[in-house]
Amino acid sequence: MAAACGNMTEKDGHEPFVIGAVTGIDGLHAPWDGLDDSTSVRFFADSEDLCIVCEVEDTTLAVTEDYRGENDVEPEDRVEVFFSAGPDMELYYCAEIDPLGRVLDYSCRYPSQMDYGWDFSTLRVMSGLTADGYAVSLKVSLSELESFGIDTAAGFYMGIFRADFRPDGSVNWYSHVKSDDASPNFHQPKMLFYTRTE
Repeated sequence: MAAACGNMTEKDGHEPFVIGAVTGIDGLHAPWDGLDDSTSVRFFADSEDLCIVCEVEDTTLAVTEDYRGENDVEPEDRVEVFFSAGPDMELYYCAEIDPLGRVLDYSCRYPSQMDYGWDFSTLRVMSGLTADGYAVSLKVSLSELESFGIDTAAGFYMGIFRADFRPDGSVNWYSHVKSDDASPNFHQPKMLFYTRTE
């Protein structure tokens, strides 16, 4: 997939983030547990699609063996991506992807009013286990994002997260945006960052 990027300016007090050929995130944060990880996230955009590739180091993989449907992703290790037209998350769109490429996707109204009956129409996912964890990639068409009122050229908001479940059932929640909250909650506007494609 060819990549494109351009210069950005700050908007609504959010730091700009440029999607381009070498755009990426190196490491996520679980401030509630005092942890940092080495998750690698790379973004690519062309005239038709946005692609996100995540490589996760995880030696305690948690996946559901008796998988019956989307909601079985909830107690699993996974990568989460949120898309919102504006900073208030009035209506936003989420994809949660487990190490085997199984997807829980839904729309949501802030605060945390999920519609699990909603699905992306153009979302495509690939995944694979690696020597020290797993990798997932997702692709969604820019035209579908724009049909949600997300102006990919003028700017929109995105969240990148992951859940790391332990054998004892405990979980560490990681985010690109750092939080000073006492407990994790990804479903709030301050957990998103501002970006755009060209």
